[in-house]
Amino acid sequence: MKLTNKILLVFLILLVLLVTTYKIIFNGKVELIPNAIDKNADYIYRKISFAEKPINTLELNGRFIVNLIKSDTLFVVIHGPDNLVNNYMGLEQNGSRMSISSKIDLSKYYHPITIDFRTNKLDAVFLSGGTIVSTKKFDGDLLNVTLKDSAMFDATSSMFNKVNIIGENKSTTMISKTKNATVQLLDESNLLLTLDGGEISGTIGAKTDFGLEGDIKKNSVIRVKERKNGREK
Repeated sequence: MKLTNKILLVFLILLVLLVTTYKIIFNGKVELIPNAIDKNADYIYRKISFAEKPINTLELNGRFIVNLIKSDTLFVVIHGPDNLVNNYMGLEQNGSRMSISSKIDLSKYYHPITIDFRTNKLDAVFLSGGTIVSTKKFDGDLLNVTLKDSAMFDATSSMFNKVNIIGENKSTTMISKTKNATVQLLDESNLLLTLDGGEISGTIGAKTDFGLEGDIKKNSVIRVKERKNGREK
């Protein structure tokens, strides 16, 4: 082998070793910050008021436990380990919409993050990433619910005239005492719905669990074959 080729080969080997070492070090830092099994973390409360701009649309992306409570005192409180809350939580308000998200996968971590969200009106929720939300004493003309990624939404203690529900990726929705509803369920999602003398329409996938009860005037929900990449599964 020529000397030039030997030098080139050695250079390539060193380059591969350097890249591999860098990846190991970098990945190690990502996994160690924060500590997933630290049971002695300090808990903090982070409170944000939004009295000047009431929130009626909530977007949550992360493994949170959320209490959504109707109140004339408007604020949100995030409770959890100080490292996770201060460094790995994103919160953004855009008019009447508030988005709360996690920058890391919280399913790996020992400590839960709870959110106490108080507002006087609820029009829409968009939930993903394993978020669990329960509501208390909300009412209104229309509620739009969009869930995916194993999110859960419990509105059994609230009442709306109509709800529009989209559920995907093993999500679960429970709503009681709505008069009318439209539904679209896919990917093994679950829905338990109580109708109060109205109508329901929409589509549900073959592998979904759809529970309907109450006073039903008309049910035109159709069970269909689910599609993947434009083709029936």
